[in-house]
Amino acid sequence: MSARSLRMPPRPCAKLFLMVFGFLFLIALLSVPVTTKTSQLRQDPESHIVFKTTYPRNSTMFLPHYMSARARSSVGTDIHVRSAQWIGTMAIVAVLGVFDYVVFCRLMRRKRRPVEGP
Repeated sequence: MSARSLRMPPRPCAKLFLMVFGFLFLIALLSVPVTTKTSQLRQDPESHIVFKTTYPRNSTMFLPHYMSARARSSVGTDIHVRSAQWIGTMAIVAVLGVFDYVVFCRLMRRKRRPVEGP
């Protein structure tokens, strides 16, 4: 057997799906869902008492920004990653990419066999 017969032909459909879903996976990887603690100070108009209200806030951060914020976090600021949502999003993108590849590149491009007549 020659090396030419062992080589797989290039598949543009597979490259297209790898490019599209790889880009979506990269976006899902770099967008980290986090919960931060936000505080608000308020004062009653008639008194000198100051109220500090702390509440959680859901948002997304760029991965390098999350890592630097986590490294320099102080006692008053808490940043927690919502890992189940982050991993779930990446898993959904990967599963949909594989599913679309199977449906569009494998099943739709399957060669049809000619119908044999009597």
